Amino acid sequence: MDVRLNHGLIIVLLLCLPVTLMAQTTIEEFTRLPSSRDVKISPDGKHLSAVFRRDGEDLLGVLDRATREPIASFKVSGKGRAVGEVTWVNNERIVYTVTESYHWNKQRFSNGELVGVNVDGKKHRLIFGYRSGESTLNTRIQKNKANYGNQEIIDLLEDDEDHILIAFYPWRLVGNMWMHDPGAQTLIYKLNVYTGKTKKVDVLPYANARAITDSQGVVRFAVAVNDSNNIVISFKPSAKADWQEWQPEDLDAEDVTPLSFTADDQKIYMLANVEQSTQGLYLFDFQTKAFEQVVHDEDVDITMLIRDFSDHRVVGVGTDLGLPKYSYLDGNDKKVQLHRMLLKAFPGQDVVITSATEDGALAIAFVYSDTNSGHYYLFETESLQASYLLSKRKWLDPDAMAPTKAMTFETRDGETIHGYVTLPRGKGTNLPLVVLPHGGPHGVRDYWGFDWEVQLLASRGYGVLQVNFRGSGGFGLDFEKSGFGKWGTLMQDDITDATLALVESGVADASRICIYGHSYGGYAALMGAVREPQLYQCAIGSMGVYNLPMMFKEGDIPDRASGLAYLKQALGEDQADLQERSPAYNADRIEADILLIHGARDERAPIEQAESLKSALDDAGKSYQWLEIGDEAHGYYDEDNRLAVYEKVLTFLDANIGD
Repeated sequence: MDVRLNHGLIIVLLLCLPVTLMAQTTIEEFTRLPSSRDVKISPDGKHLSAVFRRDGEDLLGVLDRATREPIASFKVSGKGRAVGEVTWVNNERIVYTVTESYHWNKQRFSNGELVGVNVDGKKHRLIFGYRSGESTLNTRIQKNKANYGNQEIIDLLEDDEDHILIAFYPWRLVGNMWMHDPGAQTLIYKLNVYTGKTKKVDVLPYANARAITDSQGVVRFAVAVNDSNNIVISFKPSAKADWQEWQPEDLDAEDVTPLSFTADDQKIYMLANVEQSTQGLYLFDFQTKAFEQVVHDEDVDITMLIRDFSDHRVVGVGTDLGLPKYSYLDGNDKKVQLHRMLLKAFPGQDVVITSATEDGALAIAFVYSDTNSGHYYLFETESLQASYLLSKRKWLDPDAMAPTKAMTFETRDGETIHGYVTLPRGKGTNLPLVVLPHGGPHGVRDYWGFDWEVQLLASRGYGVLQVNFRGSGGFGLDFEKSGFGKWGTLMQDDITDATLALVESGVADASRICIYGHSYGGYAALMGAVREPQLYQCAIGSMGVYNLPMMFKEGDIPDRASGLAYLKQALGEDQADLQERSPAYNADRIEADILLIHGARDERAPIEQAESLKSALDDAGKSYQWLEIGDEAHGYYDEDNRLAVYEKVLTFLDANIGD
């Protein structure tokens, strides 16, 4: 059946659209991993690719675009390995990255490998990575050189069907483990996508430099941070010129991202903070060293990019002060016109165009919202016809989900902060409230969009508050840096003030409030219980840090010089002050019921953090509940483990603040 929506767009609703269910959604339906992701179209438009989850594994599938019939499906060989990011490198060949987990840890990491496969499943082989140097069967002949490190595809070399350009970031051997090498220069390789043969074409001047290519596929621009933690811009005035460098004094080292050359290859689009707190889009002329502001918002950083179908120029940007908002650079660009049309056709939702054919006639778009976990559509740009393809979570009914509203709050010292409130459908006052501070905390923020954890809580009758407290990312450097040294004080007060605002407005029942978070959010949950014993009836700390002095001694952060520098900057070094801002040193002040959840293999927030608080609670004679997940690290990645965690969380919430 065809349904005509706004502005002439026709949506073809196929029989595979999600079925609306009336029964309450189960916990397992929320915690289950997406059934499909990363849907893309081949350059000639004849095939579709998608990653499907089947029987606990990720499979890469290829479909005939016209008939939607499957052609081939394949998975990564080896236990614990799975398909990562997928890229069409020509009309017949797909290259994908590999993620890997280990028997002692369910979390998957990119292992630096690239695998190539044809649309019919043939020539499926490892083409780059640490195993690519294995000997051929029963011989001593090496297939290719083993490459220990991570990689990034930086150019598809559209005039060369057999090769792509990759940046390679080497590892080093530390003991018996390969780890990131902070001193290794970035290498640029030309990689044959069929044979795996590589040719080194350039060495970037600095370690860990990030590079982009011009319209001819030549690396001519790179950004890095030197040993003095200052930003260095390296560039070639022409394709055959030597590298030149420039150290700007007015740019923050952490917030410069090169994006693309202009059509004439004379300037660079980049995200940067140029004499501004928030990150904007600028044109950089490397001949004159001048920056030209293109798009800038004084309240919020740019967080989304729209690139042209053909040459990948930046043609639009998006921001998220509360809801997504877009600015377009070229109103005549075909992708800009399509994006505008789709936003109008799907009011109240956001649209990401994931891929398009070489001629721009067909495109794949991902449409999602606060209540819609996401549908993939195939668009015919000339006929304005859209066909439904797949859903990330087809078993979740958007009509049964709870809307998320963007909010602003005024803090006790007069600052305006932003956040989100999600209320159970049909309810709006005197609600039990779960305060859900985000992790990070610096450089991280909450966004509007579908959040299965928030929806799970709302489906059980809880209002959910998410606060972008000071110290969060996305609102400019000044906002982020205002949280340095303020863990447990100013940052905590922002969360408290937003919570009290919901109580004063009648949304939240003051006698039924629980604070719950992961990582830094777990820290904030327990510090909330320390600082506001009369406000929170319960607190849940998940993979949190509770002993700030311990952060300088345990875990993977102090293992790196940059990590240690981060801790000194974000936390401070005064031991008495660190103890004052640590839940483990203030357990006697806690009155709320406590639940602690932690992965035994966590290296970011090692379980010693939770054990430190556990011991302090014992010494203070405080009761608590404890859930240790033996094979998880910093997150819950196994579906059975995730289900067990949220069954425990909901049981705990129901006992403390439930109806």
